[in-house]
Amino acid sequence: MTIDCDGLDPAIMPAVIGPAPGGFSYWQVVTLLQGVAAKARIACFDIVEFMPERDPQGLAALTAARLVCNAIGLIARQR
Repeated sequence: MTIDCDGLDPAIMPAVIGPAPGGFSYWQVVTLLQGVAAKARIACFDIVEFMPERDPQGLAALTAARLVCNAIGLIARQR
């Protein structure tokens, strides 16, 4: 499963090449991850299009890290 940071709202993920308002919120992505994990085994997970140099306050890094932690937790609970 791949999360493209460009698809998240710039209010929570400002560190992308093309920020566009109206993207997914943090909780929408968490719900999406939970839905995928409920229907199928997640074999791998990655986050793409994150640009640390565009994240001076670290908000996008925190958002990405929390999404990774959620994904790891869901993968660990899968049978």
